[in-house]
Amino acid sequence: MKTIFRSTNLLLILAAIIAFGAVAGMAQDPCTDADGQTKMQDEFDLLYADKKDLNVRQRAIDSGKAFLEKYGNCEPAKVRADWLKAQIPKMETNLRIARELAAENALVGRFDTAMKAKNFDEVYVTGKEVLAKYPEKYRAAEIVLGSIGFDEAYKGNNKYNDDALRFAKASIADLESGKTFTTFGVNPYIYKTKEDALGYMNLTIGYITSVSQKNQLGSLPYLYKTTQGTSEASKNPIAFELIGNYYFAELNKIVEQIAALSASQNKPGITPEELQKIVDDIKGKVAMSNGTSERAMDAFARAYTHGQAPAYKAKMKKNVEDAYNVRFGKKDGVDPWIATAVAKPFINPTTPIEPIKDPEPVAPVTQTTTPPVTAPATTGKPATSAPAKPAATPAKKPSASVKKPVAKKKTV
Repeated sequence: MKTIFRSTNLLLILAAIIAFGAVAGMAQDPCTDADGQTKMQDEFDLLYADKKDLNVRQRAIDSGKAFLEKYGNCEPAKVRADWLKAQIPKMETNLRIARELAAENALVGRFDTAMKAKNFDEVYVTGKEVLAKYPEKYRAAEIVLGSIGFDEAYKGNNKYNDDALRFAKASIADLESGKTFTTFGVNPYIYKTKEDALGYMNLTIGYITSVSQKNQLGSLPYLYKTTQGTSEASKNPIAFELIGNYYFAELNKIVEQIAALSASQNKPGITPEELQKIVDDIKGKVAMSNGTSERAMDAFARAYTHGQAPAYKAKMKKNVEDAYNVRFGKKDGVDPWIATAVAKPFINPTTPIEPIKDPEPVAPVTQTTTPPVTAPATTGKPATSAPAKPAATPAKKPSASVKKPVAKKKTV
């Protein structure tokens, strides 16, 4: 009897456990949990209503996914589940775009703030990042990073030279290849036209190469391009002045060579053949000095013509007079020469200088020996002109970068 009783009790206990499990299973069925479904729907709707806060939008997506995971297969929740299945991928795409736009705006905002504060270290840091991430959209930043370097180098600050050269060259390549620029720079480094931007980018490279890097020869192609066309830069006297400085440096070398050759004519024991060779060499150098002098006169005449400040014009006029004196041994006739020269096309300084041989004076019939040839008449070598600092132009107050103010110009 005890055995039967015990078996009966065990069966009853097992039946109770099975029954409890069935009840518990029915209580946990999510498809019958109407309150839970309503609560999660209300939570999603509240989060979904906020379209501005990106974190809240992420929470709405997470809430929708949680609803689908719990009630997605339930018939009572089918309408909401189907809607969420269609909308959540769109919500995720839109949120990703919104986050990317927010990051873009934050970076561009840093760039604009740095520009307004003239914090050029930050401008270069953010500008480089902007160009790396959004090269097509913000290509105008190339022009800005070139222009800043020019202005700072003009003040004697060479900190940004390398970056200025890099971005000026990049902007020239993009401008010449026809790539799209929404604006030609950003306030206050913005230019009215493509031609103006090209002109000043070439002037940037020419100036830094010539003055900061002391590479006058290497600067000539860029300075010459600056002077061509119809850009505002083509009338900027700085380009002509720097080209004139190059010619003065070359002229000084030639004058020194002539002086040395002239002195060598008097060395003891010189033979007639040696003397004749020296005379021929001097004649060649004199002809080259004539050609170089006229090139220098031409360049400085244009700097003088386009200059504005009286002190600057006087300095450029003095340079023309010095070169004119080396060429002709006098200063009379400078003004007519300037008027005639600037009316002609400007000669490309990268082309070879043509020697100019003046007619030799007729020697007396009684002369039997070749006289020594002296250097061109001059009071001394022309002094190489340092680039004149232009008069400061009042800068306009920076405004929002979407506006397009007039390009800043340097005047001398």
